[in-house]
Amino acid sequence: MKIYKYKDYNHYKESQTRTNKEKLGWVYAREIVIQDICNDKKIANNIICHGTRNGAEQKYFKNFFPNAYVIGTEISDTASSFPMTVEHDFMIQKEEWIKKFDIVYSNAFDHSIDPKTTLIVWRDQLADTGRMYLEYAESQSICNDADPLDASKREIKELIEKYFTIVGEIVNGVKHGGVVFICEANYD
Repeated sequence: MKIYKYKDYNHYKESQTRTNKEKLGWVYAREIVIQDICNDKKIANNIICHGTRNGAEQKYFKNFFPNAYVIGTEISDTASSFPMTVEHDFMIQKEEWIKKFDIVYSNAFDHSIDPKTTLIVWRDQLADTGRMYLEYAESQSICNDADPLDASKREIKELIEKYFTIVGEIVNGVKHGGVVFICEANYD
């Protein structure tokens, strides 16, 4: 596992914001994947999506759970341009989000500069019966200033298993031959 070395946190945030703005019209999430997540979870009142660029994930979740509270985080200052999106670094915990969410979803884990902290933050955001859905494609993991985390699927799985129990996988429709790990919190 490799992580790109930034000069400092501001360099990281500037790089992520620049990349966000360059790709603002791109949608990585696929509705079929979100549908499979919703079919797995079945009931969700509170959903958070991390690293959402333009908020497509939130719209998909809202289609399947119209009465749910759905929010997305985006580190870029473009966040306020999109519904259900707040400007926030996903590896920093908000007290009001602890134990709140039935679904924690992200396809942006390759943007993490501290994977361990990120997973702990996301785990702690899960409600008692919540599940995390982490979408990861090894082929998109390249260790540069836009995508700082480079890891194999095996390395990601081993890291996840330190903080979660993986209870399933979704591969149907996942981009670039990736996988969505279906995870439940593990505090052991």
